[in-house]
Amino acid sequence: MNFDAIDMLGALGYTDREATFLYLTAIHSGYFLRRHFTQFVARERGGVATNLIRKAIQLRHVNALPCSDGRYIYHLGGKAVYRLLERADSQNRRMKSPPEILRRLIALDYILLRLRNETFVESQDGLKRLFAKLKIELSSESLQSILISFRGDSPRLTVRFAFVDEGQRSTARFARFMESNGNRIRAIELAEVSYVAASPLNFLEAERLFQRHMPLRAMISPACPRGVDHLVDWLEIRHKFNSQRSPITPAEHRILLEGDHLYRAPVHLGLIASWANGTMDAEKVRKLFHLDSRRAIFETELIDASYPNLLIPCAGTGAGGLRGQKPVQKGLFTNEFEEIEGTG
Repeated sequence: MNFDAIDMLGALGYTDREATFLYLTAIHSGYFLRRHFTQFVARERGGVATNLIRKAIQLRHVNALPCSDGRYIYHLGGKAVYRLLERADSQNRRMKSPPEILRRLIALDYILLRLRNETFVESQDGLKRLFAKLKIELSSESLQSILISFRGDSPRLTVRFAFVDEGQRSTARFARFMESNGNRIRAIELAEVSYVAASPLNFLEAERLFQRHMPLRAMISPACPRGVDHLVDWLEIRHKFNSQRSPITPAEHRILLEGDHLYRAPVHLGLIASWANGTMDAEKVRKLFHLDSRRAIFETELIDASYPNLLIPCAGTGAGGLRGQKPVQKGLFTNEFEEIEGTG
């Protein structure tokens, strides 16, 4: 975190805890709920959230966005805040669609849960520095909307890529992420992929996609440049074709030719002999090359929290409502703080 920027937010009239929370919100989300702040300061119901919301609304740093269930979402969109953070053009201060707002609220929950144990990348420059340290090529377009964090010290950094699902009907977006970043993630010594959602609906399919794009990989070993599964397939097909004189399919023939080109080292000659006399089989080969079998880990993270329903558009606000809903005419900047602050 940039503590100088937090101090400058404090100079606007916020306490240290308020300034730090607003800093995190501005950097990572742009949107928050009342409970996010009470969670951040480790307090139950009380006046701390009321004080922050009242102050931020009066300073016109935050807008209260009414929801259809009587709750409020708070949008940190004040230009003054983002100018202090040297992010005047940040997309976080722009109004978003309801699904995108929900994704950002879930993301903030995830960050608050892991903030004590991990360091989150906060800028494009920070991401460049991290990937340069890892000696990994950076393609920022394919990492948009992905939360990236790390823990530990170089050279044993564990890097986590968190994909936030705001309630998608399918895992197509996660599939595109894995297609674009699978090779990059595999190149990291210690990597984790976390599928974050408020519902477990897509967890199983997301894990299947991860397995497809992140297979067991002993490919770091020179003995298995195509992975241990390819080596096992080649040994089985070679034995079938050369020793058993059995016919093979065109696909098996292609693997046989690939393997004959790749597997010529003494270790491979030993595997062929052991396979022929029955002392080596698929399970033993996998155990032999198991040390680097999978360095990337897949995890699901269920955010057990409540979120407001779709936004009701306020007068003068064009984003975030259901088609056909009537706009709310009450202004946000009133003295009725009990009503504005709601239970969000």
